[in-house]
Amino acid sequence: MARDSRKREVREARSEFDGDTIEQVMRERVRQAIEAIVEEELEAALGAASSARVGEDRRGYRHGTRSRPLTTSLGPATIEMPRARLASDEGTREWQSRVVPRYQRRTARVDETILGLYLAGANTRRVKSALAPLLKGSPLSKDAVSRLVGRMGEDFESWRTRDLAEEDIVYLFLDGWYPKVRIGKRRERVPGSCTRSKPRSRTSTAIFVVRGSRSCGASAPSPSSTRSRRGS
Repeated sequence: MARDSRKREVREARSEFDGDTIEQVMRERVRQAIEAIVEEELEAALGAASSARVGEDRRGYRHGTRSRPLTTSLGPATIEMPRARLASDEGTREWQSRVVPRYQRRTARVDETILGLYLAGANTRRVKSALAPLLKGSPLSKDAVSRLVGRMGEDFESWRTRDLAEEDIVYLFLDGWYPKVRIGKRRERVPGSCTRSKPRSRTSTAIFVVRGSRSCGASAPSPSSTRSRRGS
């Protein structure tokens, strides 16, 4: 009933058409799609659809919903997240969605855009200004950007130290480039080199990245000599 009333409100609000009508309709459909996906996820976790009676096969029970703001690549939306408790050996525990994890306020695509702007040299104020049409007033603090950057550092460390022993590498590509990178609050061009591998069963992927030195005569380490410290 609540969903039907929300649809009526959307139709009434769309009595006039303007340049933002397409985005409004798409955001509403994205919101509905997210809620449907989360509903399927919860049904799988509970082993039963809403109001279904399945006896011992049921693994938990619903207990209402809560509103969650979520900014997607089409702008902010408010989704209704179902709540449930799952049975376990220790009693019951609160169900947590993997599709929309707890405390997530933006989709991965939006976070990637924020990181791309930040690494290109934009500060938090400029990021918010550049993404104003997308964020539409959604909060974006310095702490949020810092957490994104910190998470990227953790991901890079996992990539840098991953085991290549099982890779069936056929051949390697070695290349160098001179990109602009963010160093502190400045953007500078620094030399770098990259080694890409071509495994037998899939497309090529980077296995070794090193930032070079500006000083003449300084030599970059080779992939073979830094197998345990790729990406340094």
